[in-house]
Amino acid sequence: MKHSMTFTVRKILFVGIFAALPLQTSAQPGSETPGMAADLPWEESFVRGMIVSCPRAGQVWGSPSMVDSLDQLRELGVEWVAIHPYARVRRDGTVSSRPAAEVAYLQRAVEIARAAGVRLFWKPHLAYWGSFEWRGDIEFGTDEAAWRRFFDGYQRFIVDQARFAQKNGVEIFAVGVEYEQTTHREEEWRGIVKAVREVYAGTVTYAANWDSLDRVPFWDAVDWIGVHAYFPLSVDENPSRETLWNGWYEPLRQLETLSSKHRDKPILFAEIGYNRSSRAAREPWNDQMEETPQALELRQRLIEVALERIESEPFVRGMFWWKWIPGPDPWDRDFSMKNPEARLALENYWAAEPDANPAGSGRVTTGSKN
Repeated sequence: MKHSMTFTVRKILFVGIFAALPLQTSAQPGSETPGMAADLPWEESFVRGMIVSCPRAGQVWGSPSMVDSLDQLRELGVEWVAIHPYARVRRDGTVSSRPAAEVAYLQRAVEIARAAGVRLFWKPHLAYWGSFEWRGDIEFGTDEAAWRRFFDGYQRFIVDQARFAQKNGVEIFAVGVEYEQTTHREEEWRGIVKAVREVYAGTVTYAANWDSLDRVPFWDAVDWIGVHAYFPLSVDENPSRETLWNGWYEPLRQLETLSSKHRDKPILFAEIGYNRSSRAAREPWNDQMEETPQALELRQRLIEVALERIESEPFVRGMFWWKWIPGPDPWDRDFSMKNPEARLALENYWAAEPDANPAGSGRVTTGSKN
């Protein structure tokens, strides 16, 4: 999701943290592939997920607050969590990171999730703050040396993360997230997917922004088509439930066509979210908040319609909500799924008993909104 300039202060604060990360050079693709740490059979039910984010480098993922958060998420019907470890990218293409095996809070996060009975989506990100406006702007023009530096460093990072995911039995792994200005480098991306598959045996996806799905030439190389689903649904400030329901028809038609084009490859909503705003239906990516009753009601309506509408589509495999930050944090404002209206929507749809759940239990194949 492209964030607005209101994140600038936060980005500046984060830059110092990631600037100190050393360039990782030890991980090499093609090394021995260990067996999965646990035999975790896939269920046929819809993937009901939450992205657990962090205010800084991610230490909170291994904290007691993470234990409390997963308990709360399970009560809301969440069965999966996504975690997004960071590497740092610089303007010259340098990608720097610590080996995942040396980051104690990542291992602890896996242990906490397993103890809570939660499945994992590993979704490594690049910390672009101070170098680019957002990750979709990462590109190096005609500087071939920078491109080589970027892809060499990124492959080392992502293969190391994939090796960690394999060792810990992580079920879903993203090879990339919203790198819109890089996907035309098809050969390099196919090489990255191949290198990941050499060390990781789970489900592989790439997560593209909603308006860039046709800019990914390597969908055939991944298992699931990932989308950050910030589709505009209505130009109205206070659209009705029916209007929002109908607003999903065109995005879902596009996604079904994309799935069919690639031999019915499943679609994963790798990220979806709405803010407290009267603009949330027409600009779901906008992080400007409004603390008005109308904004709160619209947000709950948007979440509920998405929960019901998307789960009813047989070609959609699951969805991950943005976002939940464990524990109290001053940055936990926009898009927070801890807010009462968001929690209520999840309680009504994911935590409800099957006979009371408006979306039904597990997968449903009807497109009816009744």
